Amino acid sequence: MKNVFAIALLCVCLVGCSGSGSGSSGGDIDKIIAAKAVVRSMVNYPDTLSFHNMSTRVSGNTVTLKFSAKNAFGVSETYTMDIEVN
Repeated sequence: MKNVFAIALLCVCLVGCSGSGSGSSGGDIDKIIAAKAVVRSMVNYPDTLSFHNMSTRVSGNTVTLKFSAKNAFGVSETYTMDIEVN
């Protein structure tokens, strides 16, 4: 009886974990990578660039990124930018 219960519990866990989840699709990841490349080319000090990945959003072809980087005066600032990618 314990084995049947253990197998049933395992099946329930596997079905629950393999659901369609709310993770990013492969296309979304490609868009995020492209948007990050655009931001990296725009900042004055790319070596100080830090993305706030939990604030990243993809809506259609628009990627919203939140990041911190040093400005022209060398002071770190946080920015939010919408980038259109194809």
